[in-house]
Formats: sequence, C-alpha cells, structure tokens
Amino acid sequence: MTVYYDQQSGTQSEQPVFFDNQTLRIPNKEIQKRNIQPSKMFLIKEELKVFAKNNPKEMLYDASQGDGGASLGGIPKEELAAALLSYLPPTGSTKYGNPIGREDVRQAIVQNYYGFSNVVPEQVIMGDGGRDLLQKWYQLVVQGVGSIGGSVIVSAAPWGSYMQGTYMNGLNTILAPGNAEQGFCLTKDGVDSAMAHAKEQGHPAVALVITSPDNPTGNYLAVEHIRSLIQHAVDKGIAYVLVDLMYQAVTDPEVGMYDVAGLLQSLSSKEQNCVFFLDGLTKSVGGSNVRSCHLVCGSIGHSSLLKGLATHSVLPNALGEAASLEVYRHESPILHPWVQKVVVPTAQSRAYLRSALPQKGFHFIMGQGYYAFINIWPWIGTRLPEGEGIIDPIDGSQTDEIKTVAHLKSYLAQKMGLAVIHGSVFRQPDFIRFSYANTPSYVQGALERLEKGLHRLR
Repeated sequence: MTVYYDQQSGTQSEQPVFFDNQTLRIPNKEIQKRNIQPSKMFLIKEELKVFAKNNPKEMLYDASQGDGGASLGGIPKEELAAALLSYLPPTGSTKYGNPIGREDVRQAIVQNYYGFSNVVPEQVIMGDGGRDLLQKWYQLVVQGVGSIGGSVIVSAAPWGSYMQGTYMNGLNTILAPGNAEQGFCLTKDGVDSAMAHAKEQGHPAVALVITSPDNPTGNYLAVEHIRSLIQHAVDKGIAYVLVDLMYQAVTDPEVGMYDVAGLLQSLSSKEQNCVFFLDGLTKSVGGSNVRSCHLVCGSIGHSSLLKGLATHSVLPNALGEAASLEVYRHESPILHPWVQKVVVPTAQSRAYLRSALPQKGFHFIMGQGYYAFINIWPWIGTRLPEGEGIIDPIDGSQTDEIKTVAHLKSYLAQKMGLAVIHGSVFRQPDFIRFSYANTPSYVQGALERLEKGLHRLR
C-alpha cells in the first residue's frame, strides 16, 4: 500500500529534527544538583511500631501529621460516594475532563466560596492537591522569567516541600530572616534582606510565597499584613506572589476565613496581575487522599498559560472535583458538615493547648491551622534514662544521648509512643511540630505523653 501521493515529497520525516527551533531549545549545561530524597516524616510510623511492640497495651499518640482524614475520621465513604455519583454524568462518566477543572466547580469557587466580582471561572485552575498546583506554578515562574537559577522567597520556618518543589523546577529557595517572637513570619524588611542576599549570590529573587495560617508554626497573618507584603514585593520587582491559604478554613470561629475577594479588589491592576491564591480540601475537610486544590490567578493571562501546563501534565481527578463541588456550592461552605467535622474539634483542641502549654512551662508558637511549634531547646544534650537507647531509623545506629531534635523525635516515638515532626525539616532545629488536628481528649493525652517523656530525660 502506498501512503504518500504521487506529487507529495514526503521528506519532512526523513531526517532527525528538533521540535523547537534553536533559540527556544533548553540549553545543555552541566549543573551539580542534589537528589530529592523521600520525606523522612513517614518513617515516624515505623518508629511508633517499636513502642507498640514493647508496650502492647499502651495507647499510641500521633501528633506528627496534619492529616485530618486520619485523625478526625475523614469524609464518610457513603457521603463521598454520593457526591461522586451526583457529580458524574449519566454517560461517559470516565471520559477526559477539562484540564483546569469542570466549569460548574470553578463557578462555585468563584461565586459561592469567594464571592468574587472581578474574577471569572477561567481564572481558576484546579489540580490534584497543593503539590500538583505548586509544581505547575513553579513551572509558570520559570517560563515567565525565562531562566532557571532564580530564587523563591519563603519564611524562616517554611513547609518542607517548598524547598523540594522549587528545586525540581530549577529554582532555589531562600529563607527570609524572621523572629521567633513574631512566629518567624515574613516581613517587608525580611523580604528586602532576602532579595539583597539572593542578588548578591547571583540567584535573584523571582517569586514570593506567603503562607497563612502557616505550616509548621500556625502563625496567622492579618489581611492587612498580607496586602502589604504583596504590594511591597511587586513594588520591588517580584512578578509572582503566591498566597498559600490551605489552612484558612481551620481557624477559630471568631477568626473565620479571609476576605480574598476584598483583598484582591484592593490591589492595583499591576499587583493583581502578579498574585495567586492557593486553597483546597486537604486540610479543611481532612481530604488528604481526595487530592483537590485550586489556584486563583489574578491575571487571566497567567491562567491561560497554566492551562497549557495542565493540559500536558496532571489533570484534575473526578473524585476531587466531586468533593469540591459538594463543599463549594453549599450555601455557606465553611458551615458544610465535612468542614465542621474538622474545624470544630480542632478549634477546641487549639483552645486547650493555648491554655495548657504555658501552664506546663512550654515556650511555643501557635496561631491558627493545625499546629503548635514547641521550643524543645532545653532538652537538647540530655540523655535517656540509664540503660535505655534509641535506634536511628536511617542507619540503624544506637545512642542514649539526645544530640539533636531528630534524636528527640526518635526517643518520643520509640520510648514514649508519641509521634511529632522534628523542626530540622523546617530549618528550625530547636523546635518540634505538634499537630492538634484531633479531639481535645486525644490532644490532652498526647501533651501529657510529651511532658512525661521530657521529664524522664537526664
């Protein structure tokens, strides 16, 4: 059989050819790049098993993960299934969807969740959780600045995955200076200092990430503070500002959620074009495995570029969109039963810790969200009780000394049945992250276990 016609040259595939012309090809440059290691936070589960084996009748306390789907029961499976059945069309239920999310879901986010008057559904990009949309945002930043090797500014105690996601995409992460007494929060002076240092080192700052409530500190920024940081960064030449609001629903009742619509409207057109808002269901409903998140772009131009990135990478999943539609179309999303199932007990536990931690003599940072960031510096350099030792979960070595906060983490898990995250993950080696996304009675038991464990050290 002849495929080409008689007058058809058919020569276009006879030689190797690059897809992009020479000016648009990725340059071939040798770089020294570190490996991205798996998160060691999940090793804590294995360390708890050591305690469980030796103390089978004792209760385990997991204050390590911000996983409301585990600690607070998650969305009832029957209700999740009902939401999916309601969302799916009668036929073609497994067909490809919109790469940025189905329009009715994005419409509910725009109109009902935020109440925007100057944002259209096309400015909302849905994704498979925060990490997915952050990856796409980093790619957008690299594409926009036209180079790799720039820096993304984060706080002095940042979420661990920020440093990995940026690096995967050819960006560096620079931690702005921060004061523990102010919760390590970002300030305009801190941004200026980070920008100056990044420029001096040849890695100019190209983006800023603002997180509130923060992970790991729980630090909560007033909306005026967020606005001033956005305005200051844009004025200094940063064209990409991401406001991570993944924990904004998990606050005290009197705090509530941010007026994102009002915040966006208060910005100049230039500032609006530079800003992005990230939110989703991972924390607000404990939907850790539902993988639903959305990114609101202040600029429709940026959302168009993100649609291109989304089309050729990870598409939103049907279950995540179904759960999002169920929550965001509710007459008051913050009052949806799935949200309240997380928000109410977490607020009660937060109130308990606010009172109990200072009474027990702890120094700590805590605002809203899921976490307390507890200073454990006095116990670094102590030893375990006579005859006891801990096993390093990485190399198997044994020690009886708390040389670092990582050793303290292992001691608490292996000897006390309490899981926490050591602060080195967040570049603060004198702290532990203590999750209170649980019932007050559970959190009280976890805190008592922490206190007991620290008192045993010598």
